[in-house]
Amino acid sequence: MKKISTQFAACAALVAACFVTPVMAADDIPNAISAGIAAKLLVRGTLEGVQVTDLRSQRKNDVMVVQAEMVNLTVRDVRVYYRFRWTDSAGMQVGDGEVWKPLMILGKQSQFIKGTAYGPQATDFQIEMSAEPR
Repeated sequence: MKKISTQFAACAALVAACFVTPVMAADDIPNAISAGIAAKLLVRGTLEGVQVTDLRSQRKNDVMVVQAEMVNLTVRDVRVYYRFRWTDSAGMQVGDGEVWKPLMILGKQSQFIKGTAYGPQATDFQIEMSAEPR
């Protein structure tokens, strides 16, 4: 009888462990909310709890325009650095490249960034990003 209750207790503990939601550290937070958004990001290091939650692109006057929303999931302020990399249909870089742009995202806040391609030859993009805690 004791052997059965020990096995039952072990099984109950295993089932309970499956339902516990893990608490994620800032380093464990994924960089993007979806695989499609993640494919457009080039992340240098970690984003310190910042996640890209929305990404949209369209052509205005035959030039690609991109908008992304970043959310700081932590309570501490984070400084994000980003730049857009524009490429043509063959995957070659368009333009000379952009400089890094700084952006402060306060704890539990969101920010939008926007980028405009150099010309109509740009057909694709990636957002290069890095971050540091403030």
